[in-house]
Amino acid sequence: MENKKGELTTTQLVTIIVLIVSFIIILFLIFRLNPGEQSNKEICHNSVVLRGNLVLRATSGGPLDCRTNYLCISGGDDCENLASASKVEVNLNNKDSENEIIEAVAKEMADCWYMFGEGKVNYGEIGSSTIKYAICSVVEFDEKIQKKYPEITYAEFYDYLRKTQKQSSQSYLNYLYGVNDVNFVIVNSQFKINVNNDKIMTNEKYSIITGIDDNPIDSDIIFKVYIIPTSETSSRLDEGEFITKA
Repeated sequence: MENKKGELTTTQLVTIIVLIVSFIIILFLIFRLNPGEQSNKEICHNSVVLRGNLVLRATSGGPLDCRTNYLCISGGDDCENLASASKVEVNLNNKDSENEIIEAVAKEMADCWYMFGEGKVNYGEIGSSTIKYAICSVVEFDEKIQKKYPEITYAEFYDYLRKTQKQSSQSYLNYLYGVNDVNFVIVNSQFKINVNNDKIMTNEKYSIITGIDDNPIDSDIIFKVYIIPTSETSSRLDEGEFITKA
């Protein structure tokens, strides 16, 4: 009887250990994959697709459920100024660390383009004549990145989009703008960006933004995705309304 009790206890201990290890692995995956952020992006995408349904657009338009993602790109600091931010860590000892920074921003821009239908979904309102802006993300850089890379030119940034594959057969530039040459990137007048001369100053916050210009008569104009200084959103953008939740 004592041996059987011992065997039972050992089995129980092994089971408990397996459960604990499994629980730790699941927790690691949850924090690693950040499903909350991903689900918010999927929720937004689904609501945009529903808004694009012609029947819904002809009635209420269907509600959009899109939230701004707050991203901190970190060179090692804690991003303490953005308590609720998602975080991407960059190895500043890596010789390609500048490209890692640009890649993090490029992925946010690609997510934004996906969330709002990749230019294939008209999520405007029938009969409306307003501009609707969507701030997909607000990006901030920690102090270590600010010190090493105080600025990144838009020319560098867009050249990276041109030469870097988002997937095997398509560059970021082609995915976001439908062109393979930076010279053919057409910036909507609302965003007031000069690809050749503007700079991303890493001591500032930047907004990744898209939108749509409703036209009650002709086809609505769907904007591409751009990155502009957050502090200048009001002064750069034409009058309109914001459709993303903070």
